[in-house]
Amino acid sequence: MLSFIFSLVLLAQPPADVKDAKTLIKTMHERYSGKFNKNITFIQIDTEIKPDGSKGSVTTSYEAFHFPGKFRADHGPTHSQEGIIVSNDTVYDFEGGVVIGKTPGIYDILTLYGDIYFYTLDEAVKKIEKLGYNLNEFRTDTWKGKDVYVIGAQKGDVTSPQFWIEKDELYLVRNINISKESGKLEDNQYLEHQKVENAWVESQVEIYSGGKLIRKEKIAEAKANNKLDMKIFDVKHLGNVHWHDFKKQ
Repeated sequence: MLSFIFSLVLLAQPPADVKDAKTLIKTMHERYSGKFNKNITFIQIDTEIKPDGSKGSVTTSYEAFHFPGKFRADHGPTHSQEGIIVSNDTVYDFEGGVVIGKTPGIYDILTLYGDIYFYTLDEAVKKIEKLGYNLNEFRTDTWKGKDVYVIGAQKGDVTSPQFWIEKDELYLVRNINISKESGKLEDNQYLEHQKVENAWVESQVEIYSGGKLIRKEKIAEAKANNKLDMKIFDVKHLGNVHWHDFKKQ
């Protein structure tokens, strides 16, 4: 579900001398700090893939990111009162309008997709390191016909935590790490980007575990820079505000 997500970027060309991870992060930070979209909302349709490759259940989530540090997903109709909230490096699971689980920890998607542009450069580097990505491992590669930078793993290594950045526009196309939801190593691949205002958002995501495709996600109705009621990210207000309350004004 959360792997689902989007890559927000502006059109520009990176310098040609990016040769290590910290230089790449610095390049990304310099380009987008102060320019990045403050938030994005979208509808996500998830299709589970069974072990035999056939389609399983199909569910819908209503999701919102607000940078830095905020995320919410309502699963099913908004009145179901089921989903997750991420706030202040803590993931809250809720059901029936009440919190049923609380897990501390930095959330990969928030950090890699937008939070790093709202922190200082040093803070951004520390956040990425805390997620387990080895900044001493850096290389260039190709990914589905695009040149990319890879941080965290040597070529052929698909088990170490790593993330892949498209070389020209500097958006995330892949990340491999332990899922906060399943606790298992997952390979998240972000596909078919579309422009949303001054940003790019992937239209589809494919998630692999143990080398097998386990879920497909389709992103629809993506909107950026919404007027959001920040109460939607506060567990104290569960049951009082819902996804439909923060549609584009």
